[in-house]
Amino acid sequence: MEFSEQMFNRMAEASDPKAAIEEIRIYTNWVLVKTGAWSLSTFFHGMPGFIEPLGMDTWMGDWIGRPGKDAALELLASRETLKRSVGMACLKSLLPEPGQTVDGNAIDLVAHAAARVPTCFIGHFKTAADWREQGYPVNIVELFPRPGDIHWNEADEVLAVAELVLMTGLTVVNETLEAVIRRTPKAKLRIIMGPTVPASPVLFDYGIDLLGISQVDDVELMSGYALLGGGSIAHAPAGALKSLNMARDLKAVQNTLSAMAG
Repeated sequence: MEFSEQMFNRMAEASDPKAAIEEIRIYTNWVLVKTGAWSLSTFFHGMPGFIEPLGMDTWMGDWIGRPGKDAALELLASRETLKRSVGMACLKSLLPEPGQTVDGNAIDLVAHAAARVPTCFIGHFKTAADWREQGYPVNIVELFPRPGDIHWNEADEVLAVAELVLMTGLTVVNETLEAVIRRTPKAKLRIIMGPTVPASPVLFDYGIDLLGISQVDDVELMSGYALLGGGSIAHAPAGALKSLNMARDLKAVQNTLSAMAG
């Protein structure tokens, strides 16, 4: 069984077997799915190795009413970006509420450490670009690099020495997580964060130390933002989402960050 398939199957083991898909909402940048609880995923576009839905072949209504677990795993096995996006939102909506968490954005927790130790962001974050401009030892690795970023295929050198690694939830969906782990052998902390990250402790078995998750707090606020083309969750209406951080051992993560910060 492939890495991603095994990981998704393990995540889905925690889902309610009776839950069915109740509602699907698809927007330019986001997908919302309800299987009892609402959950959010980025609507992925242009992922290498995947195909975009063609023409008018984008109807997802037939999935409503289907058992959530089976639907999520089938959708996540697809090579179509729309189905992958809906599948991830579906899987996230099936997961139980996380246990012990710390409120706030994961990126804020690492600011002092990122100022001192070699840090790599997998995915372009505005904060990371700001830190880089301020002289922090920060590199940004991207499949679609902006000025100053390093292309994923040319990033072996910076990834090999990174002690702090932060990545988007896209690494779970586009099947690059395994490669990130392999290419960051000196990482003392690996953090995955953003609106697509599933609140699943299974990720701790795959080399991740901290999950920065976004949960839907007010679905109509989030829907209104998405309906009008809203993109970055940083600009979502106040109260639409809540940010939480979870780890197998939060105290150990906090101690590691403190040691990095000196």
